[in-house]
Amino acid sequence: MVGASGKTSSSGVRIADDFRDNLIIDRYDPVFVGMRASKVKHLRSENSEDAVTWNVFRSLRQIDPGIWLPVLTRLALDTEHSLSTGDVSVSLWVPVVPPPGLLEEGDEHSSEIDVVIEGPVWAWFIEAKYRSDIATSTTTRPTRDQVLRNIDVGSYYAGVRDFYFSLLLRDETTSPVGAAAVAEYRNLSIPRRRLAGHRPDGLANLRAVSLMTWSILANVLRECEGSATRAGDRYFAERARAWLEEKGLG
Repeated sequence: MVGASGKTSSSGVRIADDFRDNLIIDRYDPVFVGMRASKVKHLRSENSEDAVTWNVFRSLRQIDPGIWLPVLTRLALDTEHSLSTGDVSVSLWVPVVPPPGLLEEGDEHSSEIDVVIEGPVWAWFIEAKYRSDIATSTTTRPTRDQVLRNIDVGSYYAGVRDFYFSLLLRDETTSPVGAAAVAEYRNLSIPRRRLAGHRPDGLANLRAVSLMTWSILANVLRECEGSATRAGDRYFAERARAWLEEKGLG
């Protein structure tokens, strides 16, 4: 939450003087040194989806993945697949290049993936939204929505590994276009067909497309609190869960 120093925008949104007032973990991480100014500015808002993403997933990164990954998979992926918990990494705001075949049809910049969770044999991309909806197009491709783009670049990034994609929302009413896109692409034949022109591999590694909510993350953290044997794991889970509840996301 915004600390003692801050102001309120014309629309009533609280804006912190220092973006670190909106963070509960790793406030002085070196990643902020090279971060573009517009992103740092956005982090100052109490409605910043980047701040929510940072607080939750950087907290999960401090907890044994053997505790939270099976729970997250069960609650968020809606799949029978189980993801191996060895050598798991959690990264935020990862730049990922598009498949080379796509560039024959026109330029496309790298995509910044909000959350990349990955292991040796699988990769999971998460596009995080808080009070906004997905982009419905790119500069050069008016029908290439953000979910389809993430599925495309993510499958290519995963290579021979299994690939999973989730759109993370507050709820379906705040991101109706994104929710509708996920509902359509759950049928994996649809993104495979739409991307077939530049993906001769047929996205054979695509395993699931799902919708996730921040309340699901709160439930994951809650289960971590109850099952973690290390005090440190319980601490990080409890603090992040309590923060989500303060935001009305628990």
